[in-house]
Amino acid sequence: MLTEQEIEIIKGCRKGDPACQKRLYLDYGPLVKGICLRYTGDADEAGDLFHDVFIFVLTHFAEFGDITSLGGWIRRITINKCIDYLRHKKIKEAIPMSQIEYDLPRDDGHEYDEIPMEVLLGFINRLKPKTRTAFNLFIIDGYEQEEIARMMDESQNNVRTMISRARSVLREKIRKYLRNEEYTYL
Repeated sequence: MLTEQEIEIIKGCRKGDPACQKRLYLDYGPLVKGICLRYTGDADEAGDLFHDVFIFVLTHFAEFGDITSLGGWIRRITINKCIDYLRHKKIKEAIPMSQIEYDLPRDDGHEYDEIPMEVLLGFINRLKPKTRTAFNLFIIDGYEQEEIARMMDESQNNVRTMISRARSVLREKIRKYLRNEEYTYL
């Protein structure tokens, strides 16, 4: 369900109200920037994508229909723009993960909580690009495997294998870290 603030922003942006456009930018800019950085790993490329996302959002409010969350709609657009960008680049340098500390799910009460976030990000960052992309889309962005397969132009079996491989590699790296068997983490 849309909040009153979201409804006000949508109405204002549809009318081209600069104050509402600024509010949209201030409220959702950090989310968009974080996602763009996570997928590109390059500040310049992320800036270009960030710009493209906001132009798209501001020019497509007429299509904003039965969506119940402005933030969810913007997040979805951003991820889709990033995936399109990666497809165009043949998913060469996908998701360095250096900007997602706020996004990684963490369960309380696990021994994993003792591992510094930069160490976990280092482990994730060393996954192969396609594996890292599938892991990111599944674990962090919450997409279903079937949807990831379509986004990455891969079979669902390949996506399942990539996610499984990422989990296995990360589990082993975490085990070694907790046993102090690996001294170079980043």
